[in-house]
Amino acid sequence: MRRGRGKRTLRIIRTAIAILEDIQPATVRAVCYRLFVAGVIPNMAKTSTNSVSRILTQAREDGEIPWAWIVDESRRAESVPTWSDPDAIIRAAINGYRKDYWQQQGEHVEVWSEKGTVRGTLGPVLDEYGVTFRVMHGYASATVVNDIAQLSDRIEKSFVALYVGDWDPSGKHMSDMDLPQRLREYGAHVAMRRVALADFDLGDLPSFDRESKRQDPRYEWFRRHVGTECYELDALPPPDLRRRVKGEIRSHIDLVKWNHARMVEQAEVQSMKDFHKSWQASICGGGP
Repeated sequence: MRRGRGKRTLRIIRTAIAILEDIQPATVRAVCYRLFVAGVIPNMAKTSTNSVSRILTQAREDGEIPWAWIVDESRRAESVPTWSDPDAIIRAAINGYRKDYWQQQGEHVEVWSEKGTVRGTLGPVLDEYGVTFRVMHGYASATVVNDIAQLSDRIEKSFVALYVGDWDPSGKHMSDMDLPQRLREYGAHVAMRRVALADFDLGDLPSFDRESKRQDPRYEWFRRHVGTECYELDALPPPDLRRRVKGEIRSHIDLVKWNHARMVEQAEVQSMKDFHKSWQASICGGGP
């Protein structure tokens, strides 16, 4: 580590590296929760988390922490795919081809989240199982709910939504009341279940006073019907969240059909490679 840093900064970096070795990929806020639990930072106030964010940025710029260990889905770049030539897109199609393993499954499974920041944390599981991820951004728009309703009408199988979100007035009201009610109103046939945060998570997580949410329009509902302190989804260790979601997804999979789809995929990829070689030979005289 480079010189000129104070003891507090060095302690944050060393502890953060140890934390990230265990939980990466994770958000800065998830790291802050681990630092708070370890007593390295005094609280989760904005002054503390902003300070950690600046320190972690500098540590990544200095090469002490790999950039891939920390994710920020809110700033992901969007671009139009382009290709240098036809051969490049064919290679990309072969390398990127993945069969829809869910096609022969009896259920359609999605993961819904109150916030987009966990997309990076859940990425390894979502990618492994090819599951659609929807960010509701607080209270989902009518367009999103209508799109879900139309999809549930089109697919000829059960629609299962695994929900992850905060345990606070808006987070709980959204999953317990608002979304289920509006899905019914729009005619959506969806079995939605909150898998995190769950009530059995609360005892091991740092909380914050529900009185801090008094300005939330759902505060009184939360106080009467839930009655606990408040907890953030980011406080759940990322490996625990990934294991939870992975286990829930796997519980809806017919493994015999899943493994058969993977075998078919391998055969299809080989067929695509054979076609690519034939195509190259036809235009390049057999050259690579």
